[in-house]
Amino acid sequence: MRLGCGGCLVAVVLGLGLAAAIAWVGFYGLQEPEVRVDTPTPEDGLRGQQKIFTVFRSGASRSRGRPLEVTLSERELNGFLSRHLAEAPEFPLTSGTVKLIGDGRVELKGRLALRHVLPRADLLLPAAWLDRPVWLHVRARASLEVEAARGHRRYLRLDVERYALGRQWLPGIVVRPLLSRGVNDLLRWPLPAAIEAITIDSEKVVVRTAS
Repeated sequence: MRLGCGGCLVAVVLGLGLAAAIAWVGFYGLQEPEVRVDTPTPEDGLRGQQKIFTVFRSGASRSRGRPLEVTLSERELNGFLSRHLAEAPEFPLTSGTVKLIGDGRVELKGRLALRHVLPRADLLLPAAWLDRPVWLHVRARASLEVEAARGHRRYLRLDVERYALGRQWLPGIVVRPLLSRGVNDLLRWPLPAAIEAITIDSEKVVVRTAS
């Protein structure tokens, strides 16, 4: 009898905890985080696109022994993202913005449905909540990752220091268990093999290819 009562108590506590979590997500997740960047123009987006395509075509330059250095401003990078996120409806993240803080750090925000944020969201949240858009806010340190086991494939890796749903910050150490695999995949981007270094300064990123 005591075990039965204990089980009921645990169920009640878990139920209250889940209700509190749902209320927390609903209140804080809908608040847009403050990531202040200059609004890019269509011309910024076009320049950003041309520079990024130049980097991805840099393999030919590498074979001729000519190193390449490309500098993208924060406006050009955000202009590129605004163009291409809008053209990729299957991509779960919308309204993406990147703030280049400097010293290798970036700050990102974007909106996505709750089903794409939490692991097994269908088991944790009511069905009516799954397609509700919330704001995801991430502060991370960017680095170039080279995988020796896969033919030296290269990635832009973002190691999260802090993240928030809406305006409620959480420590980066809980990113893996509290965010879905899809969101974690957004923190690791494949890069051309020719890229040798990426430097993030305040309001600009410099990409260098190997000679």
